[in-house]
Formats: sequence, structure tokens, C-alpha cells
Amino acid sequence: MKNFSWLLNRHVLGALCATPLLLGSAYTFADEAAAPAADAAPAAEAAAPAAAAPAEPAPPYTLTYNLGLVTHYISRGVNNSSGPAVQGGIDWAHSSGFYLGAWASSTNPQNLGASGSVTFADPAGNPLGSGNHVETDWYGGYAHAFGPVTLGIGGNYVWYPENEKSYHNRNQDTFEGNLNISAFGLTYTFYHAFTDWYGIGRTKGANPDFKADTSGAEYHELKYAYTLPFADLNLNAKVGYQRSSDICLNQKDFLIGLNRNFSLPTGGKPLDGFNVGANFTGTFGEESCSKLSSYYSDDNGVDTNGHEITFFIKRTW
Repeated sequence: MKNFSWLLNRHVLGALCATPLLLGSAYTFADEAAAPAADAAPAAEAAAPAAAAPAEPAPPYTLTYNLGLVTHYISRGVNNSSGPAVQGGIDWAHSSGFYLGAWASSTNPQNLGASGSVTFADPAGNPLGSGNHVETDWYGGYAHAFGPVTLGIGGNYVWYPENEKSYHNRNQDTFEGNLNISAFGLTYTFYHAFTDWYGIGRTKGANPDFKADTSGAEYHELKYAYTLPFADLNLNAKVGYQRSSDICLNQKDFLIGLNRNFSLPTGGKPLDGFNVGANFTGTFGEESCSKLSSYYSDDNGVDTNGHEITFFIKRTW
């Protein structure tokens, strides 16, 4: 409770400091009284309003950009960065309900295929490379509202441009499809992997050939978003369940966070679209065999499943 109060006070103070300045514009009007009488008629004609030009129709799509900094890159309760991460993306959304997007984040290479103080080679003896320093996500889908309920279908392809292999000497690029339903601030999403899941291949029995088929791994996620009736704070919460029938990495995770939108004052129009906040994340219900297999630790033996408080700031425009 002490940490929560401190976090809440920090958000309120930050938001107050970012309160936009309301600037007025000065307008200059001509002094018609000083004009000669002979010019009165032309002046009146000039002052008559012209016929309003037809407004251009709004485009049927929107294009938005986002850029942010986080103290940890947390995905499904797992810490994928050894420290702060830079993240950014672009989103295209059509009025029909179709959308496309791309997103990228810096990552911890020791967690994504690099050699470290514990494992310097894959199970076949091949030396591991320098690891993947960048993750990119390419996604798209369709969503449609039926009154208060929105249904959606989509897919996300995770691509590592450096193409470093996993500890099991597999490509870590991953494609997941998803189905989701949203209503009254709640969103449930089901994810299904159609490829090897981030290059993981070990079986429960530690098969020396590491031939486990990790496609078919599932993730179930329930999220809730709500704007609190004070301080313009937004509450976010979620629980998730990672599951695979062929490998031992089943576990659950949670998130609870607060954030607030704000604008930055400038000499002219304020810069809007900023968001600052913090999330508390962690995992639970981890299968004991996954600890023995070191699925949730990096190549230096550091646990990536710990509880974390992540601070972030992002701008969308």
C-alpha cells in the first residue's frame, strides 16, 4: 500500500506539472470609421461573406505514430530487456474496421540467443551469437462493433532482423493468430502460435534432439481498462495464462498499472498525445519443470520472471 500511494502521488504531481497553458490569440480589426465616404460601398461589399467552400471529406483512415521509453520491456510477465528500452510504432486504421501496424523495441540479447556466462553453445555444440538486440512486430486484423460488444480477429508476426537463433538452434521469429471480444472495459484475447514459439524446442523429458513441436502454444489474456473518477488517472489490469502441451513452460502472469494523459506547453499550440505511468507486473503458477529447463532465465542465469515496477512515458500523434 505504501508503494501504491507513492506511485499515485508521483503520477498526480507529474500530471499537474504538465497542465497545458491556454493561450489566447489577438485579432486586429480595421478602423472602418476612418475610411472615406466614397469607399463605404466597396468596403461593405468586401466585407460581405463569400460563399463557403465545400469542406473536403475526411479520409476513411487514420495514421498514427507512437514513441516511448520504458524502464523494462515486459511481455506476458517476462522481462525482455536488461534495462530501459526504446519502443515505437506506426498504426493504420480504416473506418471499415481493418487495421495494420508495425512496432519495435530494443531487447536483452542475453535473453534472445546470445552466449553468456552459463551457456556458450546450443545443445548441439554450436556457439551462440551475439543475440537479438531488436524485436519487431508486424500485425493486422479486423474488428467490428455490435452495440457495446466488439469482436476482432488478427495476427502478429514477431521478426528479429538479426536472425540470431535460440538456445535450441531454432529461428526465434514467431507468428500468432488471435481472437478477441471486448465489452464494458473488459477484453478477452486468445492467442495461438502457428510457428515454433520463440525458438523453444525442449521437451519435458529433455530429449537430446530437442525435437518438440512448440507450434500450438496458447496464451489467454483478460484485460480491464477504466478511467478513475479523480485526477484523470487511467487504471489498467490484466491476467494471462501461457500454455503449451508439448513443452514445460506453463505459467500465469498479472499486471496492474496507472497512467495519465497530458500535454506539454509550448510557445504556440500545446504538444498533446503524451502518456506517463507505471505498471506492476509478475508471474505465478510457474511449472516447476520450467525452472529446471531455464526457460525463464537469460543466458547469464538471471531470472526473467521476477516482479517488476515499470515506469514509462510515450507520445502518440
